[in-house]
Amino acid sequence: MDYLNIRSVALALALSTVSIGAVADVIEDFEDGDFAGWTTSGTVAINTTKTIGNYSMRLKGGATAERSFAADGDVTVALAATSLETGNFCDVYVSEDGVNWGSSLITLNKVQDDGTFTTATTSTNGGTTYIRYVQTGSAADYCYADGISIVGAGVPTPSVGASGSGSFGDVLVGDSANNTITVSNTGNANLDVTSISGASAPFSLANDSCSNSSVAPDSNCSFDVVFTPTAEASSAATLTIANNDSNQTLALSGTGTGTPPEPPEPSGDLHVFTGNGNVARTALTISELNGSSLSVLDFSHYSHGVAEIDADNSNAQEPTNTFEGRLVLNSGNATALNFVERTSGRGQAGNYNSPGTLPAFDFEFVQIGSHIIPKTRGLIVSGNIGSPDFQDWNYILEPGRVWNETNDGGYSRVAIPFALQENQANCTHNGMITFAFKDDGSITNAAVQIGGETCLYFQYDLTGLVPASYVQGNVSGAATIIADYEAEVANRIPIKPIAELANDYPAANINVANIGSEQSSAPTTHGVLYNGVHYAAACSTRHGDYPFCEVMSLPSYSTAKTATANFAFALLVKQNSAARNMMVSPNVSECQDGINGTSSIWSDVSVENALDMATGNYRLSSYQGDEGSTAVVNEFFLTFTHDEKIAHSCERYIRKSLPKTHFSYHSSDTYIAGVAMDNYSSGDLFDKLVDEVYKPLNLSPVTYTTVRTEGAVADPYWSHGLTWHSDDMIKLGQFINDRGVINGQQVLDPSIMDDMLVKGGDLGLETYGTESNYLNGVWTYDMGQRSTPLCPVGSWVSYMSGYGGIGVVMFPNGAVYYYVSDSDAYAFGGAEAELHKISNICGN
Repeated sequence: MDYLNIRSVALALALSTVSIGAVADVIEDFEDGDFAGWTTSGTVAINTTKTIGNYSMRLKGGATAERSFAADGDVTVALAATSLETGNFCDVYVSEDGVNWGSSLITLNKVQDDGTFTTATTSTNGGTTYIRYVQTGSAADYCYADGISIVGAGVPTPSVGASGSGSFGDVLVGDSANNTITVSNTGNANLDVTSISGASAPFSLANDSCSNSSVAPDSNCSFDVVFTPTAEASSAATLTIANNDSNQTLALSGTGTGTPPEPPEPSGDLHVFTGNGNVARTALTISELNGSSLSVLDFSHYSHGVAEIDADNSNAQEPTNTFEGRLVLNSGNATALNFVERTSGRGQAGNYNSPGTLPAFDFEFVQIGSHIIPKTRGLIVSGNIGSPDFQDWNYILEPGRVWNETNDGGYSRVAIPFALQENQANCTHNGMITFAFKDDGSITNAAVQIGGETCLYFQYDLTGLVPASYVQGNVSGAATIIADYEAEVANRIPIKPIAELANDYPAANINVANIGSEQSSAPTTHGVLYNGVHYAAACSTRHGDYPFCEVMSLPSYSTAKTATANFAFALLVKQNSAARNMMVSPNVSECQDGINGTSSIWSDVSVENALDMATGNYRLSSYQGDEGSTAVVNEFFLTFTHDEKIAHSCERYIRKSLPKTHFSYHSSDTYIAGVAMDNYSSGDLFDKLVDEVYKPLNLSPVTYTTVRTEGAVADPYWSHGLTWHSDDMIKLGQFINDRGVINGQQVLDPSIMDDMLVKGGDLGLETYGTESNYLNGVWTYDMGQRSTPLCPVGSWVSYMSGYGGIGVVMFPNGAVYYYVSDSDAYAFGGAEAELHKISNICGN
C-alpha cells in the first residue's frame, strides 16, 4: 500500500469515528448527475470514471468550482487527481464567509495523482459553509470532487418568505395591472410549494413558476397576480401559498374605475412649461409624422423649441394627455433605417452585422406632468453580438419631455433622448425619438434620428419614420419610478451655461473659448465645476446642439479604470485593510506562473500592481507599446467571453521586470484586477460599488449598469464599458477631491485617495516622460514642466483619461474640469490657464 492510500484510509477511519450515529444535514455526492448550484470557471463536467459512488465533478486545466451551503458543523470533503504535472495541484478550500479561505484543506500533487480519493474534515460556524475546488495546471490535468457532507446543524428545514404587494389601487375597467410576488427559501432544505389558491376573478395568476415546484435553499420562485376589473367596484381576496413550512397568505385588493386617475403633480424640482403652445415648428409636424419619409434634421426640431437648459423660455404648453404603458416600434421588430456612414477616413460599416438596423423596441414609460420616464434605465442589452442574435447595438433610454403645441390638433408631443451603444464596446451614438399621442390611444409614427456620437473610429447618421403603437396600461412601480426621477433631478449639481463663468467672476477676465480649445476639432461637450456650480458647454452633434444635454449618454472608456476598478479596490481596502495585500494568483485561477507554457509570472503580482499597470509582464517597453497591437485588439477587445479575455490577459505578456518597477499600459491588467477583486469579495462587486458609492453620490441610473462579458460568467469589463452623464463626471471628480468622503463618512480608503491626489508621498511610475506619472488608476501631470508654466516644478494635477479625447481633471484649487470628444486630444492647458485666473491652481 503506497503513502497516498495509507493516508486516505487513516483519514477515512478518523472521519468515521467522528461521525458515528450522525446524520448529514447536507450531502453533495453528485449522484443526481449534475453540478447545479456550483459557480464554475474553466472546464467543469460530471465524471463517471473516478468516483466514490456513480458520479463526481471533474475540473480540468485551471478550472475552479465554488458553492455555498446553508449549514455549518463538521464539514467533510473528498478530492482525487489524475495526470498532474510538476508544479500542478488540486486543492479544496473551506470557508465560513466565502472571503477568507485560509490554507487548502487537501492539496494533491504529481505523486498523489492516481485517482484515489483523499478525505478530510474541518468545522464551520455561522450558518453557511463555502467550499471551493481549484485545479492549478494545464489542459491535461484533472481534479475530482466528491463526498461532501456537513453534520451538526440539526435536521435541515426550509424557511419560507413571501414578498410583494397585493394592493393594486385604482385600475381602469378593462385594463390590467400586474404585481410580482416572490417566494423565497432561506432555510437549509428544499421548500415544496404545493399550490397557490384564492385568486378568483377579477384576480388571476400569470407567469407562475412556484406552484408544484421545489425551491432550493437560498433560492426563490415568483408569480404575477393580475387584477383585471370588469366593473366600477372594489374587489378583495386572500391568496394562500401552501408549502411544507408554513402557509403564507396575501391580501389582494383593487378598485375598478371608469375614468383615468388624476396624474400626480410634479414636485417643485421638475420643470413645468408656462408657454401658450405657440412653438415655431417648421419640421416634424403632425402630417409629416404621419407621412412616409424623413430627412436628416437639426436636432432642435426634436425638442420644444429651445435646449432643455433654457426650458423656461420655451413656448411649449403643459400636456393635456398622459402617457403610461408601452411604446412599441414596428410591432416589436427590428427596423432597417436610412444609414449613411460619416466616418472620416476608412469606412467601418463592413465590420458590423447590420449597422443601419434599429434593434427591437418595446419599452414601458410613465409620465409625470411634462416629464416622461423610461421604466428601464441604463444599458439594455439587445442580444449577443454573434450567434444567435448578431446584435450590433444596445439601447440606453433617458427621460424626456411631453408638451402641447397649438397646431397639433389635441395631440401631445413627446421627445425621448436615447443612445445606441456598440454591443460589447463603449462607442455611444446619440439620438432622439419623437411622436405625438392622445389619451384614446392614438399615436403617430415615431421619428428616429442618430446624428452624433462619441466614437473615434465610427460615425454615422441613422434616420427614419417607424410605425408606432401605444399599448396603454398601468406600469408596475410607477410611483417609485417617478419618485426616483424627482430625486435624481433634485440631486443634480446646479447648472449654468459655461458662458456664465465669465459673468460670475468678472474680475478674472476669463476667456471661456479657451476652455476645451484642445478638443475643438471634434467636441462632444465639456464643463467646469467651481464653487458648487456646474458651468456646462452645449452638447455638439453633426446636426446642431443636442437638446437634452443633461442626459446625453457619454462613454466612460478608460475613465472606468479610475472610477470603477480603482474605486472598487479602495472600497474593499477601507472595509478590510488586508485587501490591500490581495494577490492575483490565489484569486484568478487562470493567472499562474508559466500557465500553458507562457513566460508570464503572476505569483508575486498584487492586485494593486495590476491596477497600477506595473505587473512586470509586458512585451514592448514603451508605455503604450503593447496596447495597440493586433493581438490585443483581436484577442482582448474583440473577444466577448470571460474565458477568452482572461486567457489573453494572463498569457499574453512576458516577465521582464519586477512588479512595481515599470509602467506598461494594459487594459487587460485592469480586467485581471477586477476579476481578482470580484472573486475575493462576496457577491457581485460592481453591484456593491453601485450600492455603496454610486447611489450615495447621487449618480444617475445610467451608471448602475456596465458592459459585461457574454455567457454565464458576465464579468464587468472594469477597464471601460461605463456610461456617464456630465453631472456624473463632475461628481466623480469632486469625490476624488473630497478624498472618498460622502456625507461626512469615509467610504474609500483615505491613503489610496491621497495617492490619487499625489498627497501620499508615492508619485507612482513614470509613463511617457518625467512630467507624467500613473498611480491607482489616476494619471498625474506636473504643470510646472509646461513650456510656459504657470506653476513651479512639482505642481502635480490628477486626472482621469479615456480613449478618443475624454478626461476629468481634478485641479488643486478645487475646480473639476471634464471634456468628452473624438478629437484624440487629451491636453487641458486652456482650462488650466483660465481657471488659474479665478484662484491659484498650483496647489501646495
